[in-house]
Amino acid sequence: MALSVEKWVGFGSAMAGFGLLWSRMPEHVHDEARHIISSLVPMLMSCFNPYEQISISEYGEERFRRNKMFDAVSTYLRSTCLDVASNLKAELGNKSKDDPLISLDEDQEVVDNFDGARMWWRLCPKSAKKKGATIISLLPGDSDDEHPRCYRLVFHKRHRKLVLDSYLPRIVRQWREQTATDRQRLLFTNHSQQGKSHWINVPYNPPAKFDMLAMDHSKKVEIMEDLMAFREAKAYHSKVGKAWKRGYLLYGPPGTGKSTMIGAMANLLGYDVYDLDLTSIKDNAELRKLFLDTTDKSIIVIEDIDAIEVELTTKRKKGKEAATQENNSDSHNLVTIELSDKTKDHGKVTLSGLLSFVDGLWSACGSERIFVFTTNHVDRLDPALIRRGRMDRHIEMSYCRFEAFKMLAKSYLDITEHSLFGEIGQLLDEINTTPADVADSLMPRGKRNGEMDRLLDEMNGAPAADLMLRVKRRRDADDCLAGLVETLKTKKAAKMKSAAPPMESMGEAKEE
Repeated sequence: MALSVEKWVGFGSAMAGFGLLWSRMPEHVHDEARHIISSLVPMLMSCFNPYEQISISEYGEERFRRNKMFDAVSTYLRSTCLDVASNLKAELGNKSKDDPLISLDEDQEVVDNFDGARMWWRLCPKSAKKKGATIISLLPGDSDDEHPRCYRLVFHKRHRKLVLDSYLPRIVRQWREQTATDRQRLLFTNHSQQGKSHWINVPYNPPAKFDMLAMDHSKKVEIMEDLMAFREAKAYHSKVGKAWKRGYLLYGPPGTGKSTMIGAMANLLGYDVYDLDLTSIKDNAELRKLFLDTTDKSIIVIEDIDAIEVELTTKRKKGKEAATQENNSDSHNLVTIELSDKTKDHGKVTLSGLLSFVDGLWSACGSERIFVFTTNHVDRLDPALIRRGRMDRHIEMSYCRFEAFKMLAKSYLDITEHSLFGEIGQLLDEINTTPADVADSLMPRGKRNGEMDRLLDEMNGAPAADLMLRVKRRRDADDCLAGLVETLKTKKAAKMKSAAPPMESMGEAKEE
């Protein structure tokens, strides 16, 4: 006991001597000593700490691209660890209104077991960055003032190889398998909030299919074959050194089925659709971020490109004229799209910035993407935007002719021939009317009452019911086709009246 007291007395004297010596040292020595101690402490702690952690951020470097590993972990934990979690959150799923999607809430910790190893998972909310944190990071951190949400995986050091070589790869495999099985097509649109744009989505189940499109059959088959060839052309694009993407320009008057064509493309390929609104994007940097947040196997759509491009074309021509007067130089590289009076203060999106994603450096950041531009006035578009290689196929969505009408009659009335078909075909050749107008005339107006519907439902399968249904369909077809004939005759008369010269003009011509 006396020996222990003597040891403590000696230790106290040594500490007192060290304190006196420390007080006599210059201030810069204090700063150097603090720096050395602060750098050694984390190293010493890591030597004694038996655990390591991996941080999986929601976004990658500079938040340009969403981290798919984050989505993989979310899906894995949702299917594996929800039973042991006490704090959950729920939202409506994509497939059923009655099927809530349950996931971990923020700051909730769960434990998973893999081959006898324990793994601790926690979903960390957005937080201010902390200097000096020592973690194994799968992706570089961003340069903003806040960390995005992230999953933290903690495990024992002896399981490091197991985690990196087996556990995390298994999570990715399960995520890919489940995504392929439960895939729900989505429709995305860009939304601006607090000065930043991001994608929001809704479930997308377009009813349109190619066999329902009112257009020439051979042209439709040609488009379908082109799309299917593109989907299987990964090796070919790699061989020739081109980005795996394709551009389509859909042009024609309003109501000719351009948006319906996009839905049919999505149905045929099983791709998501991104509806890009350029007027809500403030500059090229924001456009770049949105583009990098799109996924593979997607259709990126810019509708009514002429509504923006007409301003670009006009400004570009003025810029060339001014440059010719000053120094006879081409100024097209300096031209910007002025979006609208409401967005002038928010910045500019340049033509070169748009083209860099369609057919430039950034077009290679991703694969299996289709770009679709739609326009009502193809003559207003800048040739640089729609040249071959950017818009690989130019598809004219024209007025409704007889072949397209027959497809509409089959879809809407379930008939392939009728006594009025000849007259309708002749009228369609003489006037320009859109498939949308024809389809509106072919929609049955439903003259039966509810009691008749109930009786037909009760007789479903009986010969009498079949006969009544055929009679009803025939009556609907007669009424609809007769109404279409009257509509077309009215349009033809209006066209002839507008084309005929006024009577006064004819009288003046005779006098001369």
